[in-house]
Amino acid sequence: MSSSSAPLAPAQTHALFDILIHHQIYAEIEAFKYPTTIDHYGHPFRKADGVQTTSPLLQNMLNKFALTNPALKNLDRSFWQDKIQALVARMAEAELSESYDKGAIGSRKALATAASSIAEYVGRGMLGGYPVAPKKDDGKRQYDTSKPDDVLAAWEECARSFIYGDLLDHLLEKVTATDKLEDHTSLVQAGHEYILLNVASFLHHVFVMSPDGQYLVRLLENVHKLIPYYMIKQTLRVGNAASMINGMVRLVLAKLSVTAMTNWIGLTNNSNDGMNLMQQIISTILAWDTAEFQKRASKLESSREAPDKKVMKAIKSHVYASRDKHEAARNMSIQEKKSIIAVILETADTPIKPDSLKDQQHDVAMEYYSTYLSIRDREEITKVFCKSNPDVFTSAVRDCVSAMDPVIRAIHNAVDLSSTVTDAENFITDLIKASKPKKKSGRKSRETSKEREANASNVETTPASVTDTDTGDAPTVEDFVVLLRKHAPSLHKFLHQVTKNAPDLAHDYLIYAKAMFGEFKADAQTRESGAGNMTAPLHSLFETLPKEKQDELKKLLDEHATHLSELKATSHTRLESIMKNGETKGSTHGPGMYLNRWNALLDSTLISPASVSGPVRRGWEVKGELDGKGLKTSSALQSSKGGKTANGVSIANGLGDAQDRKERKRDGLEDDRMVVAWESMRDGWVGVCKGLEVMGSD
Repeated sequence: MSSSSAPLAPAQTHALFDILIHHQIYAEIEAFKYPTTIDHYGHPFRKADGVQTTSPLLQNMLNKFALTNPALKNLDRSFWQDKIQALVARMAEAELSESYDKGAIGSRKALATAASSIAEYVGRGMLGGYPVAPKKDDGKRQYDTSKPDDVLAAWEECARSFIYGDLLDHLLEKVTATDKLEDHTSLVQAGHEYILLNVASFLHHVFVMSPDGQYLVRLLENVHKLIPYYMIKQTLRVGNAASMINGMVRLVLAKLSVTAMTNWIGLTNNSNDGMNLMQQIISTILAWDTAEFQKRASKLESSREAPDKKVMKAIKSHVYASRDKHEAARNMSIQEKKSIIAVILETADTPIKPDSLKDQQHDVAMEYYSTYLSIRDREEITKVFCKSNPDVFTSAVRDCVSAMDPVIRAIHNAVDLSSTVTDAENFITDLIKASKPKKKSGRKSRETSKEREANASNVETTPASVTDTDTGDAPTVEDFVVLLRKHAPSLHKFLHQVTKNAPDLAHDYLIYAKAMFGEFKADAQTRESGAGNMTAPLHSLFETLPKEKQDELKKLLDEHATHLSELKATSHTRLESIMKNGETKGSTHGPGMYLNRWNALLDSTLISPASVSGPVRRGWEVKGELDGKGLKTSSALQSSKGGKTANGVSIANGLGDAQDRKERKRDGLEDDRMVVAWESMRDGWVGVCKGLEVMGSD
C-alpha cells in the first residue's frame, strides 16, 4: 500500500499503535485480579483445549523472553502449571483492595502501572519491530559522553546495532577482556551513560515522585534489615558448588518449627510445618504494617470526629464481604456518583442514611475503611505466601533453584559471590539513603548515632516518617546518578568475571541476547511506516470503521502524535539538564517518556468521590495512600500542614512538585481522551493479538 493511499499517515499510525498497546498491556495485567485469568493464559500454563488466550501480549513476552533464558529454560511444565499457576490463582482469589475504594493510589497500583509502562515498550518492539534502518556511519562515529546530543545519538546507534548489527559480539569480547568502562569504544561509553541516566530517573520517580514512593522505601529498608547478609556471605564462601547450593537452600528454605522437627524425625507427616526464613521476612514486614494500621484504626474509632459505632461496624463488615458485594458497591458508587462509604451504609444489613454523616465524620469513615482494607490485604498476602497448605511458594523456589543449578554452579566457579553480595548490600544501603529527604547535618548525626546504638543492642528502629523532614531537600535525579556511578563498577567487575571465567555460560547468554533482540527486527519495507510490521494490520482494521468514525479518530491521533512529540522533546531536555547538573540546583524530573505513560495510567485511575455525593475523582486529583512510616497521608487524625520539602516537592504524600502535578493532570486527561480510539478498535485489535498466541515450546 503506497503512502498516498494509506488511510493513516506514519505519525497517525504510530499514535494509534501506541494507544492500542498502552491499553492492551494494562488491561491484561489488570485482569489478573480475577482467578479465571490464569486459566485462560496459555502455554506454559494449563488451559482448556479450544480456548483462546486472554493475555496474548503477556503470553508472547513470557514465552519469547523469559522461557528462553538459560536460567529458566530447564523449568518443566509442572513448575508453571502446579506451582506458579496455583500461586497466581490464590492471589486473585484473595481479592486485594482497589485504589477506588481506598480513595488514594495504592502501592500495588503504582507498581502494576510501572510494570505496564515498561512492558508496552517491549510489546511495541515485539509486534512492530524497531522501525529504523541502519546508517552507513554506524560503528565509525566518535561520541563525547559529556555532550547530550552525542549521548542520545549513541543510544540510537546502540539500539540499531544490537538489533541489526554485531554490537553484541563486540561487547562480549571487550567485557571478557576488561572490567573498565573507559576501555570500551566511545559508542558503548555514551550508550552506557544514557542507560545510567534513565535508570537514575526511574529510581527517582519510583521512590521520590510517585505516590507511595516513600512507603516503598520503608518496605525496602525493613527487608534490608531482616536479610542475614553475614550468614549468606559465609555460606557463599564454601568452595564446593553443590555444598554451597545445599547450604543456601537450607538457610533460606528450611522450616523452623516444632512440627518441622517432628516431621524430620518421622513422628509426624504434616505439610504445614511452619515458616522458613524467606517467609519469616515476608510475614514480619507485613505484621509490622498491620500493627501500625491496627493502632490507626483504634485511634479513628476513639477520635472526636468518629461517626456512630454502627457506622464503623457496617464498614468493617463490608471489608470482609464477598467479591460480588464489593464489586456491586463499587459499580453503584460510580453510577450514582456517591462515595463508596455512602453505598456501604445504604446497602448494610441494617441500612444507615449516609446524609447523617458530617463531612469530618465521612472523612474518618473513609480512612477507617481504607485502613481495614490495608489490614485485610496484608492478612491475605501472608496467607498465600506464608501460611498456605500445601506450601506451594517454598516448593516453587526449590524447583527454581534445581532448574538453575547449572547456571549457579558456573557463576559460583567464576565469581566470588560473597563479594558480590557485599556489593549488593552496599548498593541497597546507599539506595535507601539516597531515597530519603536530606536532613540537616546536626540532626542527621544525632539520628545516625541513635541508630548505631540501637543496632549494637540488636533493637529494631522504626524509620522516621518523612513528614518529619519538612525543612530538608527532596532527593534529586542527580543524587541517583551519583549513586549509580559509585556502584556501576561493581556490576562491570561481576560481568567481566563471569564472561572471562565462565565462557560457556557467556556464550549461552550471547545466543539468548541475539534471539531476544532479533524479536525487535522490522521488515525493511516497513521501517518508515509508523508501526513497523504492524502497519498493514492496523490500516486494515482502521478501514473497517465507518467514515465518520475514521475522521473523528484521525483528529484524536493527530493530537496524540503531537503529545508524544512533546513528551520526547521534554525527555531530551531533561536529560540535558541532568548532564549539566553543575549549572543547576538539581533536577526533580528525569528523562524517559515511559514515566509519562506510567503517569497516564495512574492519573486516569477512578477514585471514589470525596464526599457523600459528588463526582468520581481521577488519580491526578488525589495523594498517595501511605507516607514513609506507613501512615495515611490524608489522615483525618493529623494536620495536613507540612510534607513539602525545601525544593518544593511534597514527598510525604506523593503529590510531587507543581510541575509534576501539572503533568499528572495533563497525562491523565490525555489518557481519558484516547480511550475513544481504544474502544473503537479494541475488538478487532484484540483478535489480531490473539492470533499471535504461542501454542507451546519449540
